[in-house]
Amino acid sequence: MNSPNSMPKSVRRAPWRKVVFALVGIAVMVLVFAFLFPQFGDYQTALTKVAAMGPWWIAALGAASLANIIIYPFTGIAAIPKLSYRASFVSRQSGFLLSNVVPGGGAVAVATQYAILAKYGVNSARAAAAVSADAVFTYLFTFGTPAIALLLLNINGKSAAAYNVLAIVGLIVVIVSLIGVIIILRSEDGARRIGAFASKPIGAIFTKLKKPAPDITGSLVTFHTQASEMVATRWPQLAAANFGAQLAPMGVLIVALAGLGAFPGDLTFLEVFATFSIALLLTAVPLTPGGLGTVDAALVALLIGFGLDSSTAIAADLIWRLAWFLPQLLVGLGALGLYWWDRRRQQLGHRLVDESLT
Repeated sequence: MNSPNSMPKSVRRAPWRKVVFALVGIAVMVLVFAFLFPQFGDYQTALTKVAAMGPWWIAALGAASLANIIIYPFTGIAAIPKLSYRASFVSRQSGFLLSNVVPGGGAVAVATQYAILAKYGVNSARAAAAVSADAVFTYLFTFGTPAIALLLLNINGKSAAAYNVLAIVGLIVVIVSLIGVIIILRSEDGARRIGAFASKPIGAIFTKLKKPAPDITGSLVTFHTQASEMVATRWPQLAAANFGAQLAPMGVLIVALAGLGAFPGDLTFLEVFATFSIALLLTAVPLTPGGLGTVDAALVALLIGFGLDSSTAIAADLIWRLAWFLPQLLVGLGALGLYWWDRRRQQLGHRLVDESLT
């Protein structure tokens, strides 16, 4: 929850940290795809199953991928109702690309979204509120959906004992976080109290690491100032848009499993929901870009744990990555190009106006 003024400092991190982060990410991806996946099953069988998918399922995957891309920008419009779809599309898709490709790209993505929104006429305070509100709802959904999924599995008599501890921890985290967010949004005094409470354990951790502790209280007060009005008036739209954006990639996974003949026969909707939401938790620990490798290993292991054969689980993961992640990265690259084009056109327009006045 950075303020606009803090962004340049957060973006300019030490280059060696980015290099180390990138090397760790590459090592994890090699470990998963070259060494771990072959322990589950061979790639040849998985690729054979992928190749056997009919043209109708390929078309369905394309439709699911397109729906995911179309839905994602509505999170920006939910926060800023007068924002055009084009502006939100450029901002959100560019942010997705940078956060999933650039090492430690979260800060770069946020700074870029500020710049893009400013170009489309959104003032810095409004942009900061929108980005902050989106981050809060993403956080709550990331930690809350696994708990909800596993709870529903237990209610329906499905055995998920191995994941119950995770569900309970996730539910506690979400409840405590939700209470904290409500207190922070209600008043500046509440934001200061939460900040003072959180600063002690976080400060102790940073002291152990021999690093300066972040200004937790200042960040929370800034968040209250920026986002309280927006969340209070727009929370239904924000919740609905973020819920759709979080679950749209799961729709791609469901189509992949259906095309492989594994859904709804071998797996129920609740099992896929639990698998996807638990695997998605690993995106909160950004060891690799887009959770590449870490999320995949968890996804395959969970699918196998719910009874799917290993080669089909690997095939489903490969299809999911190719049909969801890769297209959205390419779209993000196109969004950055569109932003560059719009900015150049705006600069040219200003230049022509200036020339006409002289």
